[in-house]
Amino acid sequence: MINIQDFLRDTQVFKKFEVDDLVFVELICPVEDDDSEGVWWHNNFFSYAISGKMLLKTLQGEYVLGAGDCIFAKKGSIISARHLTHGDFCELRVFVPDSFIKAVFQKYRMPVMTADNDRTDSIIPLPQNEVLDTYFHSLLSYFRQPAPPSESLLRIKFEELLVNIISNNFHSPLTNYLRGLCVAGKTSIKEIMEANFFSHLSLEDFSRLCGRSLSAFKQEFKDIFHITPGKWLLEKRLEYSRYLLETTGMSIDEICMISGFENRSHFNRTFKDRYNLTPAKFGRRSKQHA
Repeated sequence: MINIQDFLRDTQVFKKFEVDDLVFVELICPVEDDDSEGVWWHNNFFSYAISGKMLLKTLQGEYVLGAGDCIFAKKGSIISARHLTHGDFCELRVFVPDSFIKAVFQKYRMPVMTADNDRTDSIIPLPQNEVLDTYFHSLLSYFRQPAPPSESLLRIKFEELLVNIISNNFHSPLTNYLRGLCVAGKTSIKEIMEANFFSHLSLEDFSRLCGRSLSAFKQEFKDIFHITPGKWLLEKRLEYSRYLLETTGMSIDEICMISGFENRSHFNRTFKDRYNLTPAKFGRRSKQHA
């Protein structure tokens, strides 16, 4: 599975500006690049659609992103995307770490103690707003200049976005989430792992999702779950595959892929070790008893 943030950092295909872990990218996604298996990233980002239309799928829901639409995507998220038009999809994307958001709250002394418990999905859509439209188009204009803007100007531009959202209360769920970042401690390993156990990621990738070094991730994981990450992931994937066999009409290959197994032979072997039946036989037996 591709870490889209790393990919955009390393590629020279797209125009981008970088400063203080902020990354501003003008991203063009061709129709032929539809991603059915999903991508992930390790910092939050704002995305403003310039042209085209895209369907984004998370574990909890689906979102349509068309020209003039803006979303906030939480760090440690995984989505799949599909074009809804025949043309390329163009967007302006701004990656930003939690630390920068916290610094802006502190600099402008914005309130952080009124955040509610976060119940939002990994994608938070923002309602269309003239101020946001004007902001992103002003940012887009820098990509049309022969020379990049100064680092200080880029910092100011992102601060402008965040202050506008908070002070004008464009969208309270996003405001509450941003405030919550400022009072919360480390990212919850439990929440990240429960939401993404089915993803084809290495332990190193999972540790980045959780904002830890690999060694710290393994130790804290074991303190929480009293089992190693590898064994926990296998058990969760087996439980999920069993649920899909019992409740859906998906094929074995589909369930194998969706549940996060490397290949069908690995899936068959581990499932039989756990439940004493192959997935195919288990599925047939479940249907007979339905």
